[in-house]
Amino acid sequence: MEICQYFVEDLGFPVDFLRPKGDTPLFLAALRGHVAMARYLISQGANFVAPNREGATPLHYAARAGQDEVVKYLLSLGVPVDVTCNHATGAPLIMAALCGQASTVEVLLQHHADVNGATSTDYTPLFSSVYAGSLECTKLLIKAGADLNLKCPLDMAIYKGSIEIVKCLLEAGADPNVCIENGWLPIERAVMFGKWDIVEILFPLTSPIPEVHDWSVDGILQYAKSNGFKEKCKAIWEKNLADLKLKAADSFKKEEYVNAIFFYTKAIEIDSCDAALYSNVSLCMHRMGDGEMALKDALIARRLRPEWPKAYYRIGAAFMLLEEYEEASQAFMDGLILDPTNMEIEKAHREAMDCLKKSHFAEESG
Repeated sequence: MEICQYFVEDLGFPVDFLRPKGDTPLFLAALRGHVAMARYLISQGANFVAPNREGATPLHYAARAGQDEVVKYLLSLGVPVDVTCNHATGAPLIMAALCGQASTVEVLLQHHADVNGATSTDYTPLFSSVYAGSLECTKLLIKAGADLNLKCPLDMAIYKGSIEIVKCLLEAGADPNVCIENGWLPIERAVMFGKWDIVEILFPLTSPIPEVHDWSVDGILQYAKSNGFKEKCKAIWEKNLADLKLKAADSFKKEEYVNAIFFYTKAIEIDSCDAALYSNVSLCMHRMGDGEMALKDALIARRLRPEWPKAYYRIGAAFMLLEEYEEASQAFMDGLILDPTNMEIEKAHREAMDCLKKSHFAEESG
């Protein structure tokens, strides 16, 4: 606390000093659960509702980390319990559920958080708790009146193989005969993911499927081996992949980079060998100012397609953001070797060389 006071009061550092992601010191205090520090920063004029570049607020950070006392303090100041500055980030309740913070979920529900509020990427609090594998959060949200079929939390429980959560959802009234997506029933999704324990749980609750001539668990196993089922799986995976790419491209066009990353990441779950998907995630990270993550995905793109010039361009762009000009110059040069006529890479290489020279000059002058 004394060091913070020294920086703010004696050295005159701005209380809302921004880090690259747009976080202020209050974000860090919220994340670490330093209530006294949060009180001091706010007393000095810290903005306690402004979002960072990803659309999160200090309340989101406190909720994510399960810092209940900070959550209560911020709410006591009048921060809306459902504050949402970015449709992809969602409300603090979603963040708490996504991180499995049961006590924080309870605090937010006590303050009348919207139990069915969804993000633009279709995450609800219940879906998020299931994704996190938190049975405790799931039970709390169900008790608070969460819609059991909204955005298909049962599907996520099946995908995760969370047997206890599947049972919890079914006992609470989730419908096993509601098609999840593209005509799939929950039991078919369990078959697709090879979750046979869950198939046995769902079987007595599921209405017979016309394509399964022998309506039994063994009959479903034979159905899973059929060419018809395999073709259906392939067609749906391909459609899902195409839909995700379209949604990602649309989000990118709107400069909704968090959304775009979400959809590209979901696409990668379907096709993890598509270098272009990683390249696009790298570009989104670059636009958000996160050089390290941009570099990480660009390197994966290069590993998947070592002869692809764009992968080297993405690597170089990430290094430029990190102000590592020598590495950037080398990456751009590697790209030019593969595509000597690429004007975009050539221009980027010149800029990297200029920055490198200026950097060397500054070092020598200093």
